[in-house]
Amino acid sequence: MAASGSDRELHHKSWFSEQRERERESTFESPRGIAIGNVTSQIFSNIYLNEFDRYVKHTLRIKKYLRYGDDFVIFVDNREQAVKYRALMKQFLDERLLLTLHARNDVIFPCREGLKFLGCVIYPNNRMLKKRVWKRVLGRTVRNNIASYSGLVRAHCDEEKTRHFDWHVLNILDE
Repeated sequence: MAASGSDRELHHKSWFSEQRERERESTFESPRGIAIGNVTSQIFSNIYLNEFDRYVKHTLRIKKYLRYGDDFVIFVDNREQAVKYRALMKQFLDERLLLTLHARNDVIFPCREGLKFLGCVIYPNNRMLKKRVWKRVLGRTVRNNIASYSGLVRAHCDEEKTRHFDWHVLNILDE
């Protein structure tokens, strides 16, 4: 007898539930998972979280939604909407994907304070690199990666920082 779709879902859910329980009970003594920089982890996160993307965009109809890997943000008009959407998204992640949000990153705040996301601080009208990232850009720029860092700087920095970077590049090329 072939298993129906619901039987497969129950088996799938029970297997993941067991895995999740084992993970919650583990003591984290040994490293687990796939390294963040690994291409397969990026592919797997996109595949696994595609259902979440569709839920956010098509069911909740949130217009301003960003996700990169397992990091995501939404922009809404007021705190009440943010609280409502947070509860719905948490429920979906928990029940459908068996995932939980990390308490430290699960925050609601006004955009004017600036959002730290993927090495940038995003404001309503501009964005800039975090200080740590800016210092890393200056420290790691060499002849063979100037174009990459130049694109990063031009996308996320103001004119003053861009000029500073250009002078930095000239010094590298003079060496």
